[in-house]
Amino acid sequence: MEKTVLNYSIKGGIFQILWNLVFVVLGIYLFSRTDFERITFKFSHLALPVVAILFIIVYGIKAVMTFSKFHKKIIFSQEGIELNEAFFEWKDIVFPRVFFKTEHTAKFNMSYKEFYLTFVYKQETIEIKIDDYDVTENEIKELIKKYTPKFTPNPMNENKAVYLPIHDFDEIITLEQYYDLEHDDSEEAIKDVQKLAVKDLEGVKRFCEKQLFAQPDKVSFVYYSLSEDEDIDKWADFLCDEFTRVYQIALNQNKIKELTPVLYEILVENITSYSAEKVRETLLKGLDHRQLDVRLNVLEFLQDWSDEGVLKSNLALVSKLRQKLKDPEWKMRWKTSKFLEQNKIEFESLSTLDKLKRFINP
Repeated sequence: MEKTVLNYSIKGGIFQILWNLVFVVLGIYLFSRTDFERITFKFSHLALPVVAILFIIVYGIKAVMTFSKFHKKIIFSQEGIELNEAFFEWKDIVFPRVFFKTEHTAKFNMSYKEFYLTFVYKQETIEIKIDDYDVTENEIKELIKKYTPKFTPNPMNENKAVYLPIHDFDEIITLEQYYDLEHDDSEEAIKDVQKLAVKDLEGVKRFCEKQLFAQPDKVSFVYYSLSEDEDIDKWADFLCDEFTRVYQIALNQNKIKELTPVLYEILVENITSYSAEKVRETLLKGLDHRQLDVRLNVLEFLQDWSDEGVLKSNLALVSKLRQKLKDPEWKMRWKTSKFLEQNKIEFESLSTLDKLKRFINP
């Protein structure tokens, strides 16, 4: 059986270890500067040795933990994706895609992009940071095309998909056609849609409104193309408004299941904007929906439209999520608790019975 093995990045791992060891050495140096003969239990005397010990322990543990990751690998095959000891079958994987998060370190006041492979597996969002492995963003996209059964070419058909440049809305291709293209052609297709949007954004909006139900896969490709733009900020308001509009339609017409694939292709980099806040306000309406699948679906979307910082500054959203810890359905209570826990938000612990149900109903 053909497979592709992606190993943990030794180069990146060694860099992380050396970086952590710098602080370990700094801790040892600070500790050696402590005058134990004159030390008392005053804060001014204890501060230096305490900081030194913390540096040695915390960064020493980080260095050891990084070293222990060297055996990690991702394996792509026709059967599914294997991540260390976990195996995800293609038949249960939906919406596989690559996206990036902008991380910010308050300590050094720096922002940087981290790339992730993400997919929904049995109603749970799985995120794998691909920057940790010897692979690029484009290589991951090609592996998804190669191994996902949906995109695997028919062995009886040797003809390659031919890309015809997109100059008008009638020529926009579907998302599936995009995945059938060679890498260079697929990149060209994305750029062509972006050029259409630069030329006539109102026309793009009318196309998405008109074709939402008639040709949803073409609308998905439009959203995907704009979300893939390196200068995504210029589309942020449009994408946020489109997500709000489409989700509201899905909610009002009870079409969440049908339109979820379209909505999953709408992503923005800056989730702290006013437009992104409107998206979250719209999603909150789904938390009170009578159908459990719709309520669970909101938590999946919130993975992309919120983070720890957003939640801690949005008391209304946190309050609403805490209310869902009392939801009539056990699965909603459990998923909500995990979401809050992942974002380091305090909440009232679930009952012992709810915790036991997790093992009975995985």
